[in-house]
Amino acid sequence: MKVTNTLVFLLTFATVQAQQTWSLEDCINHALVNNIALKQSELTIELNMNTLTQSNLQLLPSVNANTSAFKNTGRYINPFTNQFIEEVSTSLNLSFSSNLTLFNGFKNINQIKKAANEALKSTYDLESAKNELISSIALSYLQILFNEEAFLTSKEQFNLTNAQEARIKTLVDAGSLAKGELLNIQSQKALEEQQLVQTENQLNLSKLQLAQLLDLENYQELKIKAEIIKIPKLKLKENIDEDFQTALKVQSTVIASELAIKSANLDYRIATANYLPTLSLGYSNSTLYSDNVKDMFTFNEQLKNNLQGGVSLRLTIPIFNNWNSRTAVNQSRIQIENSRLNAQQTKNQLRKNMEQAYADQLAAFKRLQAAEKAADAFEESFGYISNRYELGMVNSYEFNEAKNKFIKAKSDELQGKYDLIFKIKLYEFYTDLTFEL
Repeated sequence: MKVTNTLVFLLTFATVQAQQTWSLEDCINHALVNNIALKQSELTIELNMNTLTQSNLQLLPSVNANTSAFKNTGRYINPFTNQFIEEVSTSLNLSFSSNLTLFNGFKNINQIKKAANEALKSTYDLESAKNELISSIALSYLQILFNEEAFLTSKEQFNLTNAQEARIKTLVDAGSLAKGELLNIQSQKALEEQQLVQTENQLNLSKLQLAQLLDLENYQELKIKAEIIKIPKLKLKENIDEDFQTALKVQSTVIASELAIKSANLDYRIATANYLPTLSLGYSNSTLYSDNVKDMFTFNEQLKNNLQGGVSLRLTIPIFNNWNSRTAVNQSRIQIENSRLNAQQTKNQLRKNMEQAYADQLAAFKRLQAAEKAADAFEESFGYISNRYELGMVNSYEFNEAKNKFIKAKSDELQGKYDLIFKIKLYEFYTDLTFEL
C-alpha cells in the first residue's frame, strides 16, 4: 500500500511539474534554489565561516590534561627517595597544563582578518555565479519565445500552402490549370515542410538547453509562459564611462577581485610575523602515584603530597629556519602583485564586455530597423503578387518566390526583435543586476 501511494505521489508530482507554465521569474527562482553549483558555493561560504570561527578561537588559551602509567623493572631511581632500587614497580603520572600566546607578531589577528575577508569574498563569488546563471537562463528563455513564434508562423504558412495545394489539384484534375502549377506548389509545400521541421527542432533544442540549466527532465513538455514582450527603449550614450563606474561598484566579480588583494596583503603580514619573536604564558600542575610506597601512603595521600605546579613565561626568537620565513614572505609579495593584476584584468574585461554589449545593442537596433523595412517592402510586394496570381497574371513560380522572400523577411524581423531585447537587457544587467522582461 505504501509503495502504491508513493508511486501515485511521484506520478502526480511529475504531472504537475510537466503541466507547469514557467515564467522567466519562475525559471530564475527555481535555478537559484536548486542549482548544484550554487549549492556548492554556499557550502564554501559555510566552510569559510567555520574557518573564521576557528581563527577567533585561536586567541583562547590551550588547556590539556595528561596521564601516563609506567611499569618499571630492573634498576631505576625511586621518584620518592631519589635512590636507585631494583624491584618491579608501577607508577602513575597526572598533569594539567595551559598555554596562552601573548604575542606572535599579530599573526592570530591577521589570520582572523583574512578568514573574515575570505568569508566575505565567497559571498561575492556566489553572487557572480548567480549573475552568470541568470543571464544564461534569460537568453535561453528568449530563444524559446523566438522559436515558438517562428514555429507557429512556419506551421501557419505550411497549412495555407497545404490548402492551396488541394485547391490547385482540384483545378488541375478539372483541366483548368496545367500540371506544372501543381508541381510548383508541391515543391513549395516540401520546402515549407522542411522549414517547419527545422523550426520545431530549434524549439526542442532551446527547451533542452533551458531544462538543463534548470536541471529538469522531460524537456519536451516544458511550457513557457506566453508573454507579450515590448522592445525596451534604447538609450543612446556618448560613452559608457558613467555606466562603467556604476558597474565597478555593483559587479560582484570586481568586488571579489578587490577582496583577493586584501587577502594577499594579510597573507604578507602573516608571513612577516615569522620574523618576530613569540611570547607565551604557561601554567602546569602535576602529581604522581607509585605502588612501592602504597603501604606508607594511600592513593589520595600520594596525589596530594606529590602535587606541584608552576607558571612559565616563554620567549622564542627565530634565528634560522632554513629560509622558510623568507620564502613565505617572497611568495606572499608575488601573490599581492598577481592579485592586483587579476583585479585589473577583471576590470578591463568588464569594460570590454560592456563596450561589446553596448555596440551589440546598437548593431541589433540597426538590424531590426532594416529588417522591419525589408519585411514591410516584401509584404507589400507579396500582396501585389498574390492579387495578380489570383487573377492568373503570374504563375505559381513567381508567387512562391515572392512568398519565400516575405517569409524570410518576417523571420529576420522576428529574430531581430528578440536579439535586440536580449542585447538591451544584457547591457542593463551590468548596472542594475536585474533581468526582467
